[in-house]
Amino acid sequence: MSGLRPELLANLERLHAGFRVETLPGDASTRRFHRLYLAEGGTRIVMDYGASFSGETDDVRLARVFESARLPVARVLDVLEEAGCLLLEDLGDLTLEQALERGGGRRESPGTLYARAVELAADIATRGTVSLAGSDRAGGPVLDAERFGFEMRFFVEHFVQGFLGGPASPSMERALQALAVEVADHPRVMCHRDYHSRNIMVRGDGTLAMVDIQDARWGPDTYDIASLLRDAYVDLDETDVRESFERYVRLLPGDPDLEALRDRFHLVATQRMIKALGTFGYQIVRLGRDRYRDAIPRTLGRLERTLPSSPATRALYTELSSAGVFG
Repeated sequence: MSGLRPELLANLERLHAGFRVETLPGDASTRRFHRLYLAEGGTRIVMDYGASFSGETDDVRLARVFESARLPVARVLDVLEEAGCLLLEDLGDLTLEQALERGGGRRESPGTLYARAVELAADIATRGTVSLAGSDRAGGPVLDAERFGFEMRFFVEHFVQGFLGGPASPSMERALQALAVEVADHPRVMCHRDYHSRNIMVRGDGTLAMVDIQDARWGPDTYDIASLLRDAYVDLDETDVRESFERYVRLLPGDPDLEALRDRFHLVATQRMIKALGTFGYQIVRLGRDRYRDAIPRTLGRLERTLPSSPATRALYTELSSAGVFG
């Protein structure tokens, strides 16, 4: 039981006496996660915030938004404010990333699983948008120019300067801030905010469910599909990217303009990949989490290939190249 804080242990013992606990591997979150094996059978996931709290957390509020939209997430089974934790439905251990690496899930092929992830992204943008608009979070938060601008500065500080040890020219910073303003002006829908293969679980029956939902908010209408199709942890060739994106567009209501959406996708994917590099640099240099290092070459390679392909991002490509981002 040594993996649990004393006050957390005492509260859990009162609720589920005789349980066995397994501490789960951490991620970039400040929260800790444990699996409880209950004496009476079954399991629960403990989301440990590290301290007591009062009132609803973002995880609880957003679980309600997702559930009202019939979007699959772990059910909140108990809220233990004094213990500083939530007890959640156990979705298992198999992520989409792992399933793709293994050649599929227990019952499904990689192609089928990825198609389902694309469908789920469209569901977030459609049903999720309706649910969020009718919730107590309809007024925000939002992925806006201020947030995107912060992420571009974070990239400069923690990747260009911190990880690469290179200079940051004023012209490069201006180009990054212009990108932030551009993507913030795109039409908004509900976004998971971190929709990629490590946050999508493959359940035993082959269905998908999402975790790490606490940052869901309004954002650009191609944000989640860009996160999925430019996933830093999965290799996907450009033919698959194109076909998956076109599948996503076909799932949207009305008669959306494919080329306009494709242009927005390119810009949002650019911003998202640059933001990811800032996160990787911070995790490696500041927090010593070297497991993020393997994702950097894939992300840099995609940026180096795709930025020159569009007039909208060629100048940014030149600036990043001059700063030594691509080696």
